[in-house]
Amino acid sequence: MKKSLLALAVLGAFAGAASAQSSVTLYGRVDLSVGKGAGVEAKSLANGSGSRFGVRGVEDLGGGLQALFNIEHRYNADTGAQSNALRFWQGRSIVGLQGGWGQVVLGREYTTAFLQSQLVADPWGWDTVVSGTLGGSGGNTLITGGGPGMATVRNDSSATYKLSVGGFTFGAQIAEATDAINNTPNKPVNFAISYAGGPFTAGLGYEQNGQEVVDNQKWLTANLAYNFGRFKIGGFYGTGTTALGIDRDAFMVTGTAPIGAGELRASYGVLEQDGSPDLAKVFALGYHYSLSKRTTIYIDAINDGAQLTSKTGYDFGIKHNF
Repeated sequence: MKKSLLALAVLGAFAGAASAQSSVTLYGRVDLSVGKGAGVEAKSLANGSGSRFGVRGVEDLGGGLQALFNIEHRYNADTGAQSNALRFWQGRSIVGLQGGWGQVVLGREYTTAFLQSQLVADPWGWDTVVSGTLGGSGGNTLITGGGPGMATVRNDSSATYKLSVGGFTFGAQIAEATDAINNTPNKPVNFAISYAGGPFTAGLGYEQNGQEVVDNQKWLTANLAYNFGRFKIGGFYGTGTTALGIDRDAFMVTGTAPIGAGELRASYGVLEQDGSPDLAKVFALGYHYSLSKRTTIYIDAINDGAQLTSKTGYDFGIKHNF
């Protein structure tokens, strides 16, 4: 009996040690706002930044090697409905390995150009009415993403590599052209390099999303920002060609400033297309106030001069992370 108890105790100790080498985290967000988008008349209740529920984990394999995974579901908090009918794990669905040599993940993953250049250039992070929620036709999302059809944001069936050294981060990705959902003429590819050191950040991203009619659809972007302490300023430039061979160019200037427990945000940007009126000409202003580390209330306003009618939009919302 004593030997059995001793054996159970030893096994329990080993199990505790094994579980201590792994971590699994449940996380999520619920975000809803009321208002209206630029280019539409109707007021509505909408997801300000994509409500989500996810699971991520890391396992220590020894010798500096770790296994990792991340699956993330997206849903509409106003109705509880799945936000994408084709994909339950719309946000991410990846598994991979990481170590001193970098990180490799397989599955549905963000493009490196999006994470390291397009997303970080926007003070709103592609969220709220400023980036096209509430039924609007898009704001900063259009500008940094190059307009309809240019930026992919995520690729299915992809392999992604990332390495961070001395403030620099390099990323590259390639994806299948054809799988159970997608079918493009070419394999989507993208890469990015970014730097963060002290108050200065910068990034460069390039993407071909696999579409081609008369030309490979491609989008090259550059971003930089400097934090002066009392305020932060940034700039963005993008240039590319659609699958039909039409050139597009974009620029945006941004500013943020901490005020009390919140942050004031402002931006102005334009997306141009050869032979057409501006696709976007956006001025945006907002204030996001932190009630706690997890809960934020916000108010934003946008004016898009490229819209023919109802050029202004606004929202007021609350976001809770868990």
